[in-house]
Amino acid sequence: MSLSQQTEIEARELYARLNRGEPLVILDVRHADEYKLGAIEARVAVPQLNLPYFAFIEDEDEALAQIPFTREQDIVVVCAKGGSSEFVAELMRDKGYRTINLIGGMRDWKDFYALEDLITPSPDFQIVQFNRPAKASLSYLIASQGDALVVDPNRNLQPYLDEAKRRGLTIRHVMDTHVHADYVSGGVALSRATGATYHLSGTCGFEGELATDGKPGSIPLGSTAVRKIATPGHTPGSMSLLVNETFLLTGDTVFVRGVGRPDLGGQAEPWAKQLYQTLTVTLGDLSDETVVLPAHYSCHKEMRDDFTISGTLGEIRRENEGMQAASEEEFIAYIKRNMRPSPETYARIRQVNLAVLRVDETELEELDLGKNECAASQTR
Repeated sequence: MSLSQQTEIEARELYARLNRGEPLVILDVRHADEYKLGAIEARVAVPQLNLPYFAFIEDEDEALAQIPFTREQDIVVVCAKGGSSEFVAELMRDKGYRTINLIGGMRDWKDFYALEDLITPSPDFQIVQFNRPAKASLSYLIASQGDALVVDPNRNLQPYLDEAKRRGLTIRHVMDTHVHADYVSGGVALSRATGATYHLSGTCGFEGELATDGKPGSIPLGSTAVRKIATPGHTPGSMSLLVNETFLLTGDTVFVRGVGRPDLGGQAEPWAKQLYQTLTVTLGDLSDETVVLPAHYSCHKEMRDDFTISGTLGEIRRENEGMQAASEEEFIAYIKRNMRPSPETYARIRQVNLAVLRVDETELEELDLGKNECAASQTR
């Protein structure tokens, strides 16, 4: 259906249309402070305006006069949950504008995952990338001979459960590459829901029957070779996964256009030294053909033509400034140039993810807002 014939749109369809470069514009009617926490982004930049809903209540004509979009443009109206935007969309439609309401608003956009196969799937080997655009967050399902490993899951578990069921897989392992600070992890909850072994280095406050494995080593997964590698720096306990000696799931250690921030724990220089050793020594012997699959991206321009976020280690070594330092001192200087204040919520999110802090569902929703800030990258 042509958008000009629609009055509403779901997050999945909006994401697809934006990435195809369709000429949409966005009117976000949330409060300014909510808008600053995160706006809708896609591979192609989309014109948008933040004009709070109450402006239309106070003076409809004045609010409409502030809108730079024309009546010939397809305007997607967005709010927190879809109610206020529906009101504004109807009001503008009565004035002759082509407005489309985002169903569920940013709540549904926040919980939406786009799925892409990274290889041609077969019973012996599958890798699926789950892209959560609202957080610029990436998680993975790796499977072989009916068994699956989920890496860095977000707190909305249903997409992982649904995809495993659709493919006839049993989730045997769940891994967090490190203690996440930017989003509430779904790792423990997914492990408990499936009975899978949970992998996370370090000591945590988990209770109940939960099989855990925090040590480097191999993960049994059908005929697929999966090896956990200690890659400290972003956090002291960060681990990466090397799959079939070809795919490197790096967590927040190295991204396509940046490296993991070593300052979030208040130990910028000591952890930067660890990270430099990880990048140059631990990962130094890996082939340029190794495919890097990170846990985040800094901007949607990192998306490839097949809509995945990835890069060969050779490409990243050539193009990623964080990988080009000639010495430890030069690397520390790069980190310091790209440091910025970390969000106030990060310390609390870490405590939640370590199970040393319990919060209610309302606060979990609040903590899970906003885009990630885990990369030391000039792109940010």
